[in-house]
Amino acid sequence: MNPDFAVLTGEAAEQKVKHPEPKGTTTTPVPVWSTVPSLSVQPIPDYYRLPLLKQPVWIWSVPTYFYVGGLAGGGAVLAAVLHGKRSLRTLAFICRILAFVGTTIGPGLLTWDLGKKQRFYNMLRVFRPTSPMSIGSWALAGSGGLATLALLQGDREEGAAVRWALAGGGLMLAGYTGVLLGNTANPLWHGARRSLPVLFTASSMASTAGLLEFLPLNRCEEQVADRFGVIGKIAETASMEIMEREAGRNPVAAKAFEEGTSGLLWKSAKALVVAGTVLSLLPFKARWKRRLGGTLTTAGAICLRYALLEAGRQAARDPQAVIIEQRSRR
Repeated sequence: MNPDFAVLTGEAAEQKVKHPEPKGTTTTPVPVWSTVPSLSVQPIPDYYRLPLLKQPVWIWSVPTYFYVGGLAGGGAVLAAVLHGKRSLRTLAFICRILAFVGTTIGPGLLTWDLGKKQRFYNMLRVFRPTSPMSIGSWALAGSGGLATLALLQGDREEGAAVRWALAGGGLMLAGYTGVLLGNTANPLWHGARRSLPVLFTASSMASTAGLLEFLPLNRCEEQVADRFGVIGKIAETASMEIMEREAGRNPVAAKAFEEGTSGLLWKSAKALVVAGTVLSLLPFKARWKRRLGGTLTTAGAICLRYALLEAGRQAARDPQAVIIEQRSRR
């Protein structure tokens, strides 16, 4: 659009087309066929082989936010549980730091994707309980304020309401992204809408424990972090398997877990999480083991977020996947 004649505003105003149509070509947006597609025999009819949905236009900052938000959520819950225990004072302080940093960086990552600072503020102008986006925006903003208060209160006994409110906000922050994806029309995400919140919550636990494995802790704190991480890793592995089965009801959409970039990222995430879980269950103690386990778990969590985004893009491009999902929900 020529800015001399018109002004483009709205949610996608600053998003640019990656592969614009070359100048001087005579290509048309609709392909030309030698035969009419509607007359050919197809197991499932579609709209002239054209995509029925726009693929997600999120950039790298959104899956990064999914990871950072998971860290903040897991840190908030663990900080509330460990508060007041003297032998775990350092670990509780680190978890409060994670909650504060995660809820501080998160809005910046979302704003980076939205393109304008005012857009994140505009999401807080209304509160709509039926909208996962509205609930998530308020959960992020509210958790940020609670994380700041909890960090200022430190180890003092007063402020139990703030501490447990932060834990509730952390749980919402860890799982609402799965609810958000499942509430879209994307055939892959909508087909796995029941398992996605559980997967994100479990992965947030594993991600938090994976980062803690890089930090110097005493033996008691290491045991708590390891147990928290093992629960999260086992739950994450099981949730990935359940999600594959749930998404497999739409075999066309589920192909994204096997093919292309999304398939490579998904398989890598599964392998890394399983390897990190096995390493955590080994009986011996060594510093290199904790560092390697943290590396595997962190890499698996990041691959998981990017795999879900790429798989959603691939599923949205296939009209058959969209039609199968729509027919199965009648």
